[in-house]
Amino acid sequence: MTGSRDAVEVTVTAMTHRGAVRDGNEDAFVIGGLTAAGVDTLDPVVVRLLVEEPAVVAVADGLGGHNAGEIAAALTVRRLAEHARDAGVDELLREINAELYALAEADPGCAGAGTTTVGLWLTPRRMSWFNVGDSRLYREDGGRLGQVSVDDSPVAGRGGPGRTPEVTNLVLQTLGGAQRFEPVHPHTGTERYVPGSRWLICSDGLSDLVDVAAMELILAENAGDDVRAVKALWVAAMNAGGRDNITALLVRC
Repeated sequence: MTGSRDAVEVTVTAMTHRGAVRDGNEDAFVIGGLTAAGVDTLDPVVVRLLVEEPAVVAVADGLGGHNAGEIAAALTVRRLAEHARDAGVDELLREINAELYALAEADPGCAGAGTTTVGLWLTPRRMSWFNVGDSRLYREDGGRLGQVSVDDSPVAGRGGPGRTPEVTNLVLQTLGGAQRFEPVHPHTGTERYVPGSRWLICSDGLSDLVDVAAMELILAENAGDDVRAVKALWVAAMNAGGRDNITALLVRC
């Protein structure tokens, strides 16, 4: 099928896994109309997305240690897939936040259900980024990997030159997750399409265990092979202990 002249094609290479310690996978992801939740992928999957209308590529990381974190993550990616064309990203994330609190109030088994989320909101002419929580978006630029998203965590110390400051594991803002309703204030910004450029979207099961320099090296060594790059990122996190669920999406124009 031939797309419109204004359409943009992106390729997303994705992998999600429970890691080496957790019993289940509370991470989820969305690529356009495709969602994956509560599953392990033993190898990366590749999705080619022709962007003719608004679409979302994102990760949701259900809050570990809370009831129904996996339910919160799954609901979030489903709503992002269903309503990308209907609302702006800020409005939709606020609606998801309200829905999670309503779910927790209606069902005691879902009390405290919450999730982080981070991703790209794609349209034919531009892309926007968004995040709530500490899952991350990075942009690869000239072999360097720079963090785009904003961690909703207090800074524990300074990073080295050109590096992201070290943050704690405390998350100050999530979708749902608190005992009482709390409004959400998403971080957002705009990105531009650059042919051949790559963005890395990941849960903290990757970014907490593999530092930016190591991820840069992995991406550089696999500059022409996104499948090998994503698999190598997962291997690095597993070799570092794999103590959390691991999800990585590599997005290429």
